[in-house]
Amino acid sequence: MKKLVGLGLLLLLSGTLWACNLATLAQSVDMIQPGEMVGDFLINKGEEGSFTFPFELECTSEGKDQNAVYTCSATVGEVINISSGIYDDTGRDKLEEYWSTSDYKMSIEGQPVDLVSFGSIDYNDPSVGVIRFWNVVISTDKPGAINVEESGLVENNPFRYTSTITFVGP
Repeated sequence: MKKLVGLGLLLLLSGTLWACNLATLAQSVDMIQPGEMVGDFLINKGEEGSFTFPFELECTSEGKDQNAVYTCSATVGEVINISSGIYDDTGRDKLEEYWSTSDYKMSIEGQPVDLVSFGSIDYNDPSVGVIRFWNVVISTDKPGAINVEESGLVENNPFRYTSTITFVGP
């Protein structure tokens, strides 16, 4: 009888582990990966020098700085980085610390983005120094709009940004 109970517990444990693995697999499959389409929009990694940073877009905003809603315009075919940047404005070389300890999340049309698979990219700004962005770019060959949500915590400062980027014909 003891052998039967042990075998039953082993089967129960195996089934639980299998179910957990399926749940983890389903969760990672649902995250946007480089090269995936969301509707008519290609979500990919950017090549340095071949995309537009978000601060270069024509945008209007509503709301407070840390809880803003942006409406931006881009041209069909343009490749846009859709990430907010992190930089050190203290002059203490803390960018690496800020980046590694930040809690940053992004979703596109409500679907989470696997940011680690996209990596990061740096921009050297003459006034503030290096600004680091997640290397998530978006492009389309058709007019349309797409929604991006960003949220998180950088050095104990919470933020939540919502952007609608509308791609218009040339």
